[in-house]
Amino acid sequence: MKGTKKRLDAVDLAGQVVSTIVVASQSRATAKARAKAKIAAAAVPLRQRELIDFYERYEDLVEVLCDAARFGPDIVLERRYTEARTQMQADYPALKPFLISYLEFQPDDEEAGLKLCGRPLDAFEALVAAFDLQEFFKLDDGNMISRITRTRDALNGYGEHLRQLAARAA
Repeated sequence: MKGTKKRLDAVDLAGQVVSTIVVASQSRATAKARAKAKIAAAAVPLRQRELIDFYERYEDLVEVLCDAARFGPDIVLERRYTEARTQMQADYPALKPFLISYLEFQPDDEEAGLKLCGRPLDAFEALVAAFDLQEFFKLDDGNMISRITRTRDALNGYGEHLRQLAARAA
């Protein structure tokens, strides 16, 4: 009986050790999750600022494209397109991982990219793929308004997501 009792005590002790390890692991995992949530919450205002800045430049691009479609490209619009294109191409890669979650993809965007630069593009990239407005409208496949609508929807969707995160953090 004594041997059996010692074995039961050992099994009970081992069970307690395992339980303690499991609880400690869960506590560490919970602490890590809370730390990540705090870091993510702290990053929300920065992401919102980046999105606002990007959105302002995006609206400049859209205005240029719409004016050029309506009145035809001119020197002033070409310069503004080049500036907006350069800025968008520089800033979009940082936001792309977030925006593509909200972007509706269409095969026409990929096809436009293949024509313009030999690789598939998303709607944001397709809007700035042409070197200038002359090239943009020469290769326009009639989907400019659709791209603008879908990209604007993606920007608004991501913005709403950030507003919800900010509200939860407050």
